[in-house]
Amino acid sequence: MDNKQHRTKSSKLHLFNISWFKEDGNLDWRQIIFKAVLLMLFFLIIYAIGLYFVRNEYQKIGSWVSSNLGLSGIALFTFLTDMLIVPMSVDIVFPFVLNWDPVPLLLTMALASAVGGYCGYWIGRLFGKIGFIRRITSSFSDDGERLVNKYGVWAVVIAGLTPIPFSTVCWISGMLKVHHLWVALATISRLPRMIIYFAILKGGLFFLF
Repeated sequence: MDNKQHRTKSSKLHLFNISWFKEDGNLDWRQIIFKAVLLMLFFLIIYAIGLYFVRNEYQKIGSWVSSNLGLSGIALFTFLTDMLIVPMSVDIVFPFVLNWDPVPLLLTMALASAVGGYCGYWIGRLFGKIGFIRRITSSFSDDGERLVNKYGVWAVVIAGLTPIPFSTVCWISGMLKVHHLWVALATISRLPRMIIYFAILKGGLFFLF
């Protein structure tokens, strides 16, 4: 493959893959902040539309979540979501638990998320050389490895606070053998993240309604 073909292939990959880095190799914080705001606005708009048009259904779902799942169900959902690499965010539960006591809710979600991320680290650490695991992380591996190689354990903190896939970065941290105790400490970043996102969504919905 000549240089022209290589550049064309790279440009196509760049168009269809999300990159969190600028051309100079540093994180593109403007893009990360923009995507974080965009993500919160997306959830806020979807929830607001849902509450406006199908408020009764939202209330029914919220009642079902409260009575059938409770904190233990929310904890299990959060744990699995942040341990496994799945196309899902823990934020989807927020509109149904906005009326819960925020202290136990957010502490439970943060702890479950941290434990999930730490278990994901050990999945990557113990099974990272298996082809199946490599394929799961392949779509994020380039940027994920760059992030971990550049920032070390701080990559987990950055992913814990931003839309960068938290579980994926935890897996890659394990694959690259970042020290597990530092990773355990870094997963605490999920607590402020939960508080911030919950507060923005609740504040936004309160303002709209």
